[in-house]
Amino acid sequence: MTNKIICPDIGEYMVPFVRFIRRPEGRELAKSYICGLVIEGERKSVEPMSARVNASERGMQKLLTQVKFDEAGILSCFQDMMLERTADPMGIFVYDDTGFPKKGKESVCVARQYCGASGKTDNCQIGVSMTYIGQGVAWPYKMDLFVPKSWDSDNAECISRRKKTKMPDELHHREKWRIVLDQLDEANAKGVPHAAVVADSWYGDIPEFREELVKRGENYIVGVHSDTRIVLEAPTDTQLLSAKKKRGRPRKKPMRPVISNPIKVSELGKAIADDAWEQLELRQNSRNKPLMVEAVSRRVYPAHGWSNGKRHDELWLLIERRHESGGDFELRYFFSNMPPTMSTLNLAKFNHMRYWIEHGYQQLKGELGLDHHEGRSWTGWHRHVLFTFLAFGYLTLARLDSVKKNSKI
Repeated sequence: MTNKIICPDIGEYMVPFVRFIRRPEGRELAKSYICGLVIEGERKSVEPMSARVNASERGMQKLLTQVKFDEAGILSCFQDMMLERTADPMGIFVYDDTGFPKKGKESVCVARQYCGASGKTDNCQIGVSMTYIGQGVAWPYKMDLFVPKSWDSDNAECISRRKKTKMPDELHHREKWRIVLDQLDEANAKGVPHAAVVADSWYGDIPEFREELVKRGENYIVGVHSDTRIVLEAPTDTQLLSAKKKRGRPRKKPMRPVISNPIKVSELGKAIADDAWEQLELRQNSRNKPLMVEAVSRRVYPAHGWSNGKRHDELWLLIERRHESGGDFELRYFFSNMPPTMSTLNLAKFNHMRYWIEHGYQQLKGELGLDHHEGRSWTGWHRHVLFTFLAFGYLTLARLDSVKKNSKI
């Protein structure tokens, strides 16, 4: 059995990447690893993959930890290759994090933290991911391993674990939203075309994150929690006099905005009349049926920090209503700084592009073994993720080529 039979055209696909891998043996191992991820198999860890592709198990282990190659160069090349086919001025960046459940505490950056894969606080690693969606194609742009605070300490246990997992000394704990901004800055430095940034409420509920997006000139649609407070009318400024009377001219305090009573977004959502909800057809779903959404949009002002003189621009509050069993509804809330002229339909379309990421994770994890890595090192984790991206690109470009070929028949 050979790689040609297992993965048609894998050699051609790998041509742009092999220049970043020093030795011929490493190049062949990389091809074998990607083939092992692509072909069917229950587990996509090194031992079963090496058996399926007739490759050296020890060699594939070394590929993840010892073989010398330029990981950053391969990732950048992959991004450029995918952008050649999917670059879109109306594209979006979708940010999310995904959990990798783990047993024990020896794998790099594993800790007790919320894990989306299990839907609860669990022992896991967290990958902060950036997905690009353009021309109807979604693909993983970058993923960084989150460093919990417990892995950034001066105590002996932490130092020992970092050493065992070969974690670089210069890497420290950073909030996930700051990692996202780093990823965004890198993409902007490459000039990746896009129209908006989309993220869920784990990011959208952080005012500083939204402010940093605005500073970068980004349009965004981000989820917010139901208890997020807003005001419906534009605040007015007032200059408050000192309450304590003294001789001479009264001392004046700084100008402060005066706002009406803030309300929770959930209060506004519950007050919307049934006939005010717009019935929107967004696109065809996976069964080629119309995807219908009920939504409304209102212009509001975030109330966070107003009492301390914090000022916020007016923005969109998008509310979506989903029917549940028993006649109940689930309401979901999103802030957006999209132009005031944007329709509810277009807001909802941009927002729902983020659900492509669910299909992407399903393929990355279910088919390509993103979460099957059994190694413990920092380098091993990132290299496995990188090869999973390459496997995803191999399948995606093959599908696009097939569609293009069939359209000419």
